[in-house]
This record gives sequence, C-alpha cells and structure tokens, in this order.
Amino acid sequence: MTNVSLSGASVSQAAPWSVSLAIAAVPAIAAVIAALVAARSARLAKKSEISAQYARDLEARISEKKYEVYKPMINLIRDMLDRRQITEEDSRSKISDFATWVIIFGSDEAVRAFHHFMQAAYHSAPPKILMKLYADFVLAARRDMGYPETDVRQTDFLGMRITDIYENDLLRGVDDPLADLCREAQWSPPWRQE
Repeated sequence: MTNVSLSGASVSQAAPWSVSLAIAAVPAIAAVIAALVAARSARLAKKSEISAQYARDLEARISEKKYEVYKPMINLIRDMLDRRQITEEDSRSKISDFATWVIIFGSDEAVRAFHHFMQAAYHSAPPKILMKLYADFVLAARRDMGYPETDVRQTDFLGMRITDIYENDLLRGVDDPLADLCREAQWSPPWRQE
C-alpha cells in the first residue's frame, strides 16, 4: 500500500477501492430488498386473489340458495293472485318454510318487505296497500338475488300482471310512498313507519 502525502495529510490508495466496493454494494443490496418486497407482495396478492375467489364462490352458493328460498314463496303469491286453487295447508307450509329461510339468507330489505306484506295481510290492509307491499317484496327479492341497483318500480312489476294498472283507480299511486297510501286509505300499519 502506498501512501501519498498531500500537505501533511496521508491518503491511502486503497480508499478508492473500498468506496467503489461500497457504492457497488448499494444497488445489490437494494436489488435484494426489492426482490424480498416483491416476493412478499406477490404472496399477499396471491392470498388476496384466493380470498376474493373464495368470496365469489361463497356468493355464488348463497345466490343459488336465495333463488331456492325465494322461488316457492314468489310462486305461491303469484298463484294466490291468479286465484289458483291452493290448499290452506300448502300455503301455510310454504310461508313457514320461507319465513324460516329468508331470515337466514335474505337481505334486511327483503326480510322487512316480507314482514310488512305479511303483517298487512294479517291486519286487513286495503288491496292497493297489499299490492304495493307485494311489489315491494318482489323488488327487494330482485335486488337481493343480483340486481342491487335496479330502478324498476312497483307499476313496472305489477303492470306485467294487471292489464289496466294505469286506468284502475284502485291501483293508482301504487308507486307513491307507503305512508301516503296509508293516509289516503285511512289504514294504519301495525308496524312503526320508517
């Protein structure tokens, strides 16, 4: 090793090599750290993708179950409206089965809509209010089973079944808020109005 003296200070010629080595090591260390961070990120991304796939699979299974739960009840109410012969025992059984499972698989909105419809039926609600609550229930089921952003209204749904919905005074205003319909019909729902 040769020492060079500059104005009384001595500098080793080995110093440029150690500095060069240190400078060269910085990118290598950065590359190793980047590789570790990338590997960790890849593991997290894979874990996240697996979780997302699990959630999609679970959602699909629940969606299938919702369809199984809603279909008999919607068909039963349809048959009642079409005045088809339905035994009281069969209707009670279907309503009881549905009430058991909707509380498990149904959305809050669907549970409330079914509750309101049933309570209105138990408390002799006027036909317009029953029709509105029936439509509210079916629309809640629609949202629950895959169309959460639907903007279908009660008349859109009921108009498929009732030929004179726009001329029928009995059903006029079925899209109006329930509180307005109750006030107009002078009927008080047994539940607290929201």
